[in-house]
Amino acid sequence: MTIKKEPLLLFSKSYTIRWQDLDAFNHVNHTNYLVYFQECRIDWLRYHNVFLDDKEKAPVVSEISCKYFRPITYPADIIVELYFAEQIGKRLIFDMKIIDKSNREIVYTTGVVTVVWMSLATGRGISPPEEYNHLLTETVICD
Repeated sequence: MTIKKEPLLLFSKSYTIRWQDLDAFNHVNHTNYLVYFQECRIDWLRYHNVFLDDKEKAPVVSEISCKYFRPITYPADIIVELYFAEQIGKRLIFDMKIIDKSNREIVYTTGVVTVVWMSLATGRGISPPEEYNHLLTETVICD
């Protein structure tokens, strides 16, 4: 029997919806939800002074999914949350959530992102570097 642990909140940050994020129906275009997920992951790494300028290895998204629950309309402030769910071999699984900043009970979308570290020399997956293990244990909330 496998017991799955509750995902750990790693990073939470608020963002303001921009007019350019909207589509013709006056709500955020569905592709921008993935951009918000990306911005949150990058801001999390930057918070920890991890910059993606390593010439030997890099984290890459190998799989991503998104479930939409309700549209985000303009104007709005949102919070994007990043959770560490689990590690399976070389894969790091992250859960993500976008919620309303003024009413945190409103969930706009959830997602799952699989990240694999890659050797830039070979283009193949490698084990996550140990020097980044501590990033998967600390919660940071930015507002």
